[in-house]
Amino acid sequence: MIRIGYDVTALAHSAHGGIAQVCLHTLRQAGRNPDLDAHGYYRSGRPSEELISELSLKKMSLGDRWWGRSFDIVHGLCHRLPRLRGHRSVYTLYDVWSLYPNRYQSPSFQKKIGARMRRELTSVDFVVTNSETTRTNLLELDLVPPEKVGVSHLGVETSFDNDDPPVPPALTELVTTRYVLFVGRLEYRKNLGHVVDAVASLAGVNLVLVGQPGYGYEDHVSLHLSKFDGARLHLFSKVTYAELAILYRHAVATLLPSWEEGFGLPILEAMSHGSPVITSNCSAAAEVAAEAAVLVDPDDPVAGCEAVQRLLEDPPYRDMLIQAGLARAASFTWELYFERLVTIYRQLLDG
Repeated sequence: MIRIGYDVTALAHSAHGGIAQVCLHTLRQAGRNPDLDAHGYYRSGRPSEELISELSLKKMSLGDRWWGRSFDIVHGLCHRLPRLRGHRSVYTLYDVWSLYPNRYQSPSFQKKIGARMRRELTSVDFVVTNSETTRTNLLELDLVPPEKVGVSHLGVETSFDNDDPPVPPALTELVTTRYVLFVGRLEYRKNLGHVVDAVASLAGVNLVLVGQPGYGYEDHVSLHLSKFDGARLHLFSKVTYAELAILYRHAVATLLPSWEEGFGLPILEAMSHGSPVITSNCSAAAEVAAEAAVLVDPDDPVAGCEAVQRLLEDPPYRDMLIQAGLARAASFTWELYFERLVTIYRQLLDG
């Protein structure tokens, strides 16, 4: 029996978001493995009663560091190594841009987080990345030797059904229109200017954004959104999983032209719900999407516009892209993701 302590702090703040989803599915998979004794810890926040009843969650305390339960593996899933007693330590790295000056975070935040990450990455026994792109980027920084870094691609729950699910009343009118969908934090890195410019010139096409403001919203994102026709713009800060599935299902396309991605879960989410995907031809977005999406230069919104236009005018092409996306998403499962983690755990303990 392998005893594992996870830091799942992101899950205690919100069940939504990419890292929270990783925490949730990691604990779920661990709970289904009879060879593991897994427990989730959070530093701050308050998980929902539903999550507490489903998962083994505990508020982390100072005592856990010194005389609490001892684990074979301590695994940090939230960009921080948990202060738990452990024989071996594992750190999941979702992206590398906090490790050098960048335009995606405030200078003070980058300096603080980057310094801590460097300390922890060089002290842990193993680093897990979720894409070959992130692994390559990390090795280029020469912080961790190659033998201490491995890849475990994230998964997605595939639930596409040829039958149209019922549409919630709040979305009934919207899904009868033609719209392009964006899902993710409304921040500078996500390149919302490309999204706005790509859709603005398409007559009769709405723009639907699902996400909450992030870094750069006031200075950059809001300025781009202010240029878009308000009658065609629909903003949702939060939606249920059922509502998001409906939005994916009825979209002309999901447009995700980020400048940088460490993985890009919405790419697979969109594919798994039958939405054609247009995404960046760089970073991990291109790795995850591969040939199952339209890859465009994130600095070229005209290319994004032309991609949407073709999907509007060429139904056979759109259907082909949907089928390619469904097949691509089916190859990324949470079971495969966790099998790779267990292999890493066993190698660490045996080595």
